[in-house]
Amino acid sequence: MTTFKFNVSLLMLFTKFCRTLLLRKNKKRITFWDDMNWTDLEVVMAAEKSLKSINPLSGEVVGEVPVTSPDTIQALVQASSLAQKEWSKMDVRKRAETLKPVVEVLRARQDELGLLMTQEMGKPIKSAKGEVAACANVVERELDEMVEAFSPKTKDHGKYTETLHFDSLGVSAAITPWNFPLLMPVWQILPSLMAGNTVLFKPSEEVPLIGQALAEIMNEFLPKSVLSVVHGAGEQGKALVAAKEVRLITFTGSRATGLHILREASADMKRVILELGGKDPLVVLPGADLSAAAKFAVGNGFRNS
Repeated sequence: MTTFKFNVSLLMLFTKFCRTLLLRKNKKRITFWDDMNWTDLEVVMAAEKSLKSINPLSGEVVGEVPVTSPDTIQALVQASSLAQKEWSKMDVRKRAETLKPVVEVLRARQDELGLLMTQEMGKPIKSAKGEVAACANVVERELDEMVEAFSPKTKDHGKYTETLHFDSLGVSAAITPWNFPLLMPVWQILPSLMAGNTVLFKPSEEVPLIGQALAEIMNEFLPKSVLSVVHGAGEQGKALVAAKEVRLITFTGSRATGLHILREASADMKRVILELGGKDPLVVLPGADLSAAAKFAVGNGFRNS
């Protein structure tokens, strides 16, 4: 059973909403909180169905996760917004220290996570284990780079000193694809967390298990509600994009979905980072080894097929 947290000062605003949810037959537990102490008030929320992950080779069910009801997403956003206030106050070096243990967990669980990835989306086991190793290396290397990037920059002008500070945006949504189910989330989640944002992470509905595993690893070390998982497909993605408290949306996927996100996000002036579908050009210069170029093109063009 999943537990989510809220600020008690908002409780009265949601009283009627909560009473309505208590009547629903499918249950997921939510706990309200204040800035200092956990309270015992629990509210029932809907968990309407499960999302099954299917092995593309055998057709067998690898596992399943509960689908996040769109009705509960605003509650998750509120919890994320409250957690962000404290997370953003933490020094960027402290944020990096909080996340560093993720590296060793990824390395220790490389074989397990690689196998899960292969079972869930069909990537060759060698490539899957390599992706896990690459994720560990990315976290290890880029945390230090992000500390440098997000630290205040001071410039002495002689008569005065100028200091540039980097403020967080607030709550961010990371909507990631199936083809690199660990690397893509890490590339989206890690910089946002290090910038002082909290993250609502929606992995592709094709790879919910490996996305859930990543979130659980990171949440071993993160404060409550700094990283939350949303499971589902287009309906859940649209609810994240529509939430007013979400100030940044990162998305990798189709051009059509990207256009929808850009259009909807513009109404609230949300920041958007989109990596949309299509093929990258391959430039082969005169004098290049054509055999090597062709091998490279085929290998990278069909590596996840």
